[in-house]
Amino acid sequence: MKNDREIKTPDAKLILRKFDSGDKQETQQFCTWCTLFLLGCFLFLCGRLWYLQIYKGAEFKELSKKNSIKYVRLQSYRGNILDRAGRLIAGVEPSFNIGVVLKDVHDVESLIGQLASLLDEPATDVRMRLVAAKNQPSYLPVIVKRDASWEEVARIEARLYRLPGVVVEVAPARQYPYGTVAPHLLGYLGEVSLEQLRSGNFPHAVSGDLVGKSGIELRFEKRLAGKSGYKMLEVDAKGRMIRVLKVQKPQPGQDVQLSINLDLQLAAEDALSGKSGALVALDPNTGQILAMASSPKFDPRIFARGLTQAEWKELNNPLLTPLVNKAIQGQYAPGSTFKVVMADAALQERVVNPYTTFFCNGSFKLGRRRFRCWKRGGHGQTPLYKALVQSCDVYFYNVGLKLGVDKISKYAFGFGLGKKTGIDLPGEKPGFVPTRQWKLRRFKEPWQKGETLNYSIGQGFLLVTPLQLARMIAAVGNGGKLYKPEFILDEPPVLQARVPTSSWTLKNIRRALIGVTEDKHGTARTCRIEGIKVAGKTGTAQVIRQLRRRESESMAWRYQDHALFVAFAPADNPQIAVAVVIEHGGHGGSAAAPVAKAVIERWLKLRSPKPSTIIQRNL
Repeated sequence: MKNDREIKTPDAKLILRKFDSGDKQETQQFCTWCTLFLLGCFLFLCGRLWYLQIYKGAEFKELSKKNSIKYVRLQSYRGNILDRAGRLIAGVEPSFNIGVVLKDVHDVESLIGQLASLLDEPATDVRMRLVAAKNQPSYLPVIVKRDASWEEVARIEARLYRLPGVVVEVAPARQYPYGTVAPHLLGYLGEVSLEQLRSGNFPHAVSGDLVGKSGIELRFEKRLAGKSGYKMLEVDAKGRMIRVLKVQKPQPGQDVQLSINLDLQLAAEDALSGKSGALVALDPNTGQILAMASSPKFDPRIFARGLTQAEWKELNNPLLTPLVNKAIQGQYAPGSTFKVVMADAALQERVVNPYTTFFCNGSFKLGRRRFRCWKRGGHGQTPLYKALVQSCDVYFYNVGLKLGVDKISKYAFGFGLGKKTGIDLPGEKPGFVPTRQWKLRRFKEPWQKGETLNYSIGQGFLLVTPLQLARMIAAVGNGGKLYKPEFILDEPPVLQARVPTSSWTLKNIRRALIGVTEDKHGTARTCRIEGIKVAGKTGTAQVIRQLRRRESESMAWRYQDHALFVAFAPADNPQIAVAVVIEHGGHGGSAAAPVAKAVIERWLKLRSPKPSTIIQRNL
């Protein structure tokens, strides 16, 4: 036993010594790894801190600001539109819009239901407005209600704490102190479309803004719109304002002063009330537009608030076309008003003189066909004066054949027909002057003499606009000058061309045009004004071919003839030139001439030294 103990004891000590030696090495290794691990963690934290605070510091600082700072866009006030005397035609007034900032909305469907109830709007309409704005930035408010009433604003404001994302904005809206004056000329405002934003022509606008859609509002959009500003607010976690940090005031748009006279414009619109057609009145010595009316007209305010289905259907009536500016977009056969051009061409080309006569028995035979005169029994022996005063068709049938289509077209172009006048308004139509070459290209057929006869009395392929007619008759009154029509007051006159005529020719034509209103047989005695000589010419343009003129009276309204009248006054010193087209109105002397008379009388009274008060109307 002793030996066993003696043997075991050294072995135990040896084992203990080995164990102590290994424990120290492992401890040293463990400490080394722990040190390296802690050093790695420290370096990682340092790197992360450097990345967050230095490399990404500016970005996160900006994000932090966005969490506590809110930018509110301040819309600029649109410029005013004034008449030539500085009177306000279209101004601005504050209104309230209800909008939704989608990025702040948590439950869209719930919000749609609440808004529909508070605004008394169908939920589908609210949803469609939100869906339509899905492509716009989520931080911009989507307008769900424009021009909200005080009651609607009060209901929303009282519940804003329960309506996250809903905002009430004060926005400028168009105001019309005298009602809807000259809507076709002024144009209207509508919400900017995606196509307009992409076009680059509306850099000042963002989705939801109202911009010009037609007329002056569109043509002078940048001038009228101004520049928006902003307000920087500090808000709490719930989006409630704490304080205003900065305000950048918006820059209001510039005013536009027109050449039209408000009194005259109201007189023109009242004279056209209940009729379908157009009127243009201009200064024959400068080309400035004094009045431009198209009927029926529309209320431009409905486009800003949004159209109902019934309103849209009414505006797209294919017979009345209330959205069309008929003064520059309506294209009509000029009828007998074109005889002014024919008379000039005949005298200038020496195919007749003032005393050359043609016999009118009520019709003109060409081959086997008869072309009728408007007067069934005929006019008898007819010289130029009588032909214009009584508007004899047979006289001009004879003149047309002597001139030929090429010379007729030459003088039509010379009087500014068949091409745009250059008025600075979008959508102007050029009308149409036919030629022999056009007929051959278009129909692969030669020009026929029968077409020349129709051409000679302003029928057939020939088309003109009321503005072109006004400029044509103005040139007769001012000595043969074609001015560019202008509606901005401070624009200088632009002489575009001189018509192919002479003072001798114009003298003879003016004498006959005075007879149209003054002679006892004149076709426009309804336009006579006591103490003032008016020079004018009536016209009746067929819409469809009729066997007898009187048949039109028994036909449906849309098939009846158009009535036209052109005039300038005073005849010896013209101050105003007028063109009137009454669609399906019948005879120019009975339907169009009285409308022109009302406008001419009003203008001459306005220019007299006696004070004149503006026409009053119910707005």
